[in-house]
Amino acid sequence: MIVDTNVAVHWFVATEFSPAAGRFRDRIDLAAPSFILVEAANTLYKYSRKGTIDPRHCARSVLLLEHQLRDIVPNEQLLPEAIRLALANQHPVYDCLYLALALERREPIATADRRLAVVADAMGIETILIEPA
Repeated sequence: MIVDTNVAVHWFVATEFSPAAGRFRDRIDLAAPSFILVEAANTLYKYSRKGTIDPRHCARSVLLLEHQLRDIVPNEQLLPEAIRLALANQHPVYDCLYLALALERREPIATADRRLAVVADAMGIETILIEPA
């Protein structure tokens, strides 16, 4: 299963999405493009600025995320297809990294991003949209 940052970050920050995101945390089949680590670090940084997470936990959370994912696929491997998908769907390349991986693996994607879910559905990718509790 492909998991995006919009799911994974809620494993480390208590939000209204955490209960729904938490059901994926212990899966042993999780994969993501390597971009997830940068995107998660940036999102955790934003949460730390709001006071939602202790800044000292940001880097540790990214390391935990790296260990929780079964497979982290290099962005470079996915980039040609991600660019093609971005152009075809008028959607950001960084999100299309996740879509390219889902297509390549023929695996579902879990996300909290409604716009990404719409694009994935239109492409025939099985999508699990998590929502706030």
